[in-house]
Amino acid sequence: MLPLSVFIICKDEVGRIGHVLEAVKNLSEDIVVVDSGSTDGTPELAKKYTKRVYHRDWTGFGDQKVFAEGLCRHNWILNLDADEVPSKHLREEIIQLITADPENALGASGFELRVTMMASLDESYPRFLAPYNFTGRLYDKRFAGFSSNPVHDKLTEHASGKIRFPRLRGHIYHYSIKSYTHMWRKIGSYSELQAKDWISKGRKPKLWMAFFEAPLFFLKHYFLRRLFALGVRGFVIALSLTAGRVLRRVIVADMTKNTVNFNPKNER
Repeated sequence: MLPLSVFIICKDEVGRIGHVLEAVKNLSEDIVVVDSGSTDGTPELAKKYTKRVYHRDWTGFGDQKVFAEGLCRHNWILNLDADEVPSKHLREEIIQLITADPENALGASGFELRVTMMASLDESYPRFLAPYNFTGRLYDKRFAGFSSNPVHDKLTEHASGKIRFPRLRGHIYHYSIKSYTHMWRKIGSYSELQAKDWISKGRKPKLWMAFFEAPLFFLKHYFLRRLFALGVRGFVIALSLTAGRVLRRVIVADMTKNTVNFNPKNER
């Protein structure tokens, strides 16, 4: 086995996490799963692959990852979500990379991985022109790591603070849609987190800007980010993401209004 730890944070992912664990079971002997209160049997399924399954109440994306990272035994760490399956090509790249320099004598802080969106769990390979993005997921915890931000979970280099890293070529297959109901709940929850983050930073976005932002946001995701390649599912995803973007402004407006209305200083 490689001197590599893999960690996954999850909740109620019994239908997807098994695919992830199956893909990495021969990649690492140190697989860490941090569950935040599943009721569907996710922890029990995870224990079939690793003894290192922990419960921790949800405190935010970044904070959960910082906690999970701290449990990892090796310096080299691969972070995956419970709906992200590393392809065979990517696993081979990781093996070659770490085998060539297991102690990381060259001091590579981390690598970005290609996360490619899949239309459904029935697909084994990405569609032509399927949307993807590169994000930092493979790193040496001595040189890089996640921050405790409740909204953002970007990998950051300790010394420079940069979030850009060299890229590997293999894919992570991202099976993001468990159900459309789940997707909408997730978008709504994330919109609320973003709204609270804006308020904490003193930002007061104008609600009327949604009229201009919404169509541009939809066009960017549907065409420039190629959600059209996922067919009808891509159209629905683009609409939902756009609605979530608008929802964030509405939540900020409501929270700001309520704060003003109930502020004791406004009483006469």
